[in-house]
This record gives sequence, structure tokens and C-alpha cells, in this order.
Amino acid sequence: METKLKKVRLKGNESFNFREGWLRKGVRCVGDYPNIFSMDDVMERLGVGSKMVKSIKYWIQATGLCEEKIEKSAHNFYLTKDFGEIINTYDKYFDDIATLYFIHYNIVSNDRLCIAWNIFFNEYLGRDFTKEDMTSACKEFLERKMDEGATFSESLFDDDCSSILRMYLPMQNVEDPEESLACPLRELGLLQRSSEKKNAFIKSAPSKYALDMMVVLYVILKNLGAEKKSVSIDDLFTAPNNIGRVFNLDRAKINEYLDQLRVAGYITINRTAGLDMVYYENSYLPEDVMKKYYENVQEI
Repeated sequence: METKLKKVRLKGNESFNFREGWLRKGVRCVGDYPNIFSMDDVMERLGVGSKMVKSIKYWIQATGLCEEKIEKSAHNFYLTKDFGEIINTYDKYFDDIATLYFIHYNIVSNDRLCIAWNIFFNEYLGRDFTKEDMTSACKEFLERKMDEGATFSESLFDDDCSSILRMYLPMQNVEDPEESLACPLRELGLLQRSSEKKNAFIKSAPSKYALDMMVVLYVILKNLGAEKKSVSIDDLFTAPNNIGRVFNLDRAKINEYLDQLRVAGYITINRTAGLDMVYYENSYLPEDVMKKYYENVQEI
């Protein structure tokens, strides 16, 4: 039974999506100074204004790169061992597009800090939708998740929905000097402007050349957990936080990735008697899959 929410965090990003270089700065500064966000010169060290400091603090947690620990009344931040430290070791400049897909998954699956993102990708299935369509429907989903009598700010939720569109939509003018201020996740190909309806958008699947099978395997394993070793293809397609919802993949594309993983020896598939089950018999954990991906890239 789904646990009802008593309250939700909205607009934690201060209306700023993370920009090119922000996560790198945050990770570097946290590595040097765990108490960075308590330091008087934090704005100078990060090179941004006060609201942007709060936004960077939010995003390094929302993306799973860092975690906050209270130590002797001090609020300190550390790289997460199963994610932040791996990124910092293998792709500290956030150059690899797979890093952005890993980060996207962490945001979308984070219903504590990113509830609007979680609802939009996991529950809202609109196509050729306007911002108004999206916001209205996502509010209804959130209302169903709230405990009886609990409320949320509709205006702040509207702001988060606007942030989602800005975060993932490609730039319209490639020569726009503001492009450097855009969020890098626009490169993932997960949201496009509709060609059929004015001021409307569609969810789109990434290019098969952009989304690597190891990123797909990582998300599958994150959802399997430590004990489970099998999952139905139906669940891969429809279950919250799994590859169908997170990456906007239809069944055909999911099967293409599964066949790649099967050929590479990571999974076996049973499609007999209508089972359509995927079995994982390897000992790799999700973080091992990340490391293997980066090591393979470095060998090329």
C-alpha cells in the first residue's frame, strides 16, 4: 500500500536548474570543504549568488552526488560512495552523456526532493501536451498522493513544472548566448516541441546512440534491489522509476536494449509460454555497472 505524503518539498531549486559546470563546482568544493555551505565565503568559492548557492546545494543532493550529515551540530556534505565518488573518479568534468542519464535517473526517482519530476516521468503519460495540461494533470496525481488534510502550494508546484520544461527542452536558437545557462539535461532527447500543436510538447525516446545499454542495465538493477534476480518485461515498461518510464522507451526499444544485454551476457530472457521474463544472474551491483561502463569507455 502506497504511503501517503504529509508534506512535499517544492521549488527547492530556487527556480534555477543546474547549469553547465554547477555540479562539477559543487562536487569539487564539497570534496575540499565538507562544510562549504556553512562558510562565509561560499558565494565566492562557488562563483554564484546566494540563491544559486542554495540551488547548487539542492541539486547535488537531488542528483544523488552528495549527502548531508549532521556532525556535532555542523551540517557537512560528502560525496556518496555508490554514486558521487564514482562520477568524481571517472568523469569529474561531466563530459560523458551517460553521466547525465545516470543523473536524470536519480532526479526522476527522487520523490523526496523532486516530486514534480517523479510524477511527470512516472505517472503523466500525456502526448502533445501544453504546460497547462501537464501542470493540471500532475497536480491531480500529487493530490492523490497526499495524506488526508495535507496541502501543497499550487504556485510552487507550477514553478517546478516550468523548471522541468526548461530543463529538458532543447534550445530553439543554437546561437543564443544564453545557451551556456541552460541545463545540460537538454542534451538527453527526452522532451521535444510538438510539430503538430502550437505551444505543445512531447516526451521522446533518446537516440540509441546516446543511451548506452549499460545505463539501461544500471536502472534495471537499481529497481531489482539486492535480493531479486528477475523482472517481467511488463514491469520494465510500466513500473515507476524503471526504464520505460524514466527514458520514455516503448516496448520495441526496451526489447532492443534487452537483446543487446543478452548478447553481451548480462541477462537471459524467457519469452516462452507468454512469460516475458528477464533474469539477471551476474553479481554486479548498480555501482559496478557504472564503473564497468566508464572503464570500457576509457579503453576505447
